[in-house]
Amino acid sequence: MCRCAHHLYLLRRGQCQWGLLGLLTCILNTAYNSTDHCWKSLSDFSCWAEPAEAQSTHRMLVLSSQDELQVLKEELRCCFPESLKVYGAVLNICQGNAFHQEVLVDSWPNFQVVIARPQREVLVEMESTGHLRNDFLSFEQKIPSETNYFTQSCAVFCRLLSAFEELVKDTDAIDWKQEFLLQVLQVGVYQKSRSLAAARCSSPKLLTRSQVFILQNPSHLPAAAARSGSKLKPSSLKITHAALLNETWSVGGTEQSLQYLSQLIQCFPSSCLLDARGCPISWVLLDQFGSLTHAYTMPEHRGKGYIQMVMAALTKKLHSIDFPVYGDVLENNTAMQRAMKNMGAHFTSCFLFYDLYTPQASVAFGSPNTQPVTTESPLT
Repeated sequence: MCRCAHHLYLLRRGQCQWGLLGLLTCILNTAYNSTDHCWKSLSDFSCWAEPAEAQSTHRMLVLSSQDELQVLKEELRCCFPESLKVYGAVLNICQGNAFHQEVLVDSWPNFQVVIARPQREVLVEMESTGHLRNDFLSFEQKIPSETNYFTQSCAVFCRLLSAFEELVKDTDAIDWKQEFLLQVLQVGVYQKSRSLAAARCSSPKLLTRSQVFILQNPSHLPAAAARSGSKLKPSSLKITHAALLNETWSVGGTEQSLQYLSQLIQCFPSSCLLDARGCPISWVLLDQFGSLTHAYTMPEHRGKGYIQMVMAALTKKLHSIDFPVYGDVLENNTAMQRAMKNMGAHFTSCFLFYDLYTPQASVAFGSPNTQPVTTESPLT
């Protein structure tokens, strides 16, 4: 009867059309006894209990229906900025799920924990064949045999830390047997994840801790065409630009990072300025959690405000599709902080933790993907 409880929940939130239709369907399906070919009495229905009592007791529920994801979006929006990473993943899933993610909760509809992670069916396909079917990706590519922790990233938001601990202990919500990157905006979740990893023989390494900003009003942002001059052209990144981005990224330079950047360019909006030869000189793109990432200007073109132009262009694109615009900057990156403040960015009280988890067996024999701790942010 958990579906009935969900439709009652939709009714309470004012979504009468979907709630009433779904509730009636649920009642009719449940009322008919297919074995005895008769109808049950309404007094037999447990769904008429209080909504809290009707809540599902199942663990680790993957939300897949648009109705559920819409409800989750509304709940997460009320929990900014701590829920931004998971919220961004939900938006991308609702927009077609080009990066093949999924979100799971500890219970529904009254959840305490939300985890965004790569789809498990995609991982199974990749492990069994060494590549993904064409319908899984927007472009054909070979998957490297090593784990790519850029794509194997998870984000967590929780309302109750004990519920997060219980979910992780009792289920395989997090796969500790592989290398992955955990992105969290809550200090408690960051600390609890590290303590839980010890029992699962996984070793954490903090890559970066950065400040989170939000851009809310794009109307006053600079237009790229107005200041760029005739030789520079506003555009979007192309797959042919991935090699340049990989060379200039502080955590790039590997086949795994090249694959990751190529997927981001293919799947999500981006913005750049092209010189007369059609080569990007300044750019920014979006990651699978809806966050601005790899904002960069070539050294010989810095100090001219180009980064503000490309970020303004992408910000306006995202606002037009109702995406929140946010990113993160290291505490010691004062130049980027100043640039963002000049654009009207609001720096929140949250810090974003990028924690790389590696199975201890891989640590002992040397994981080929583990990179040293960087003093630069992987985002900006």
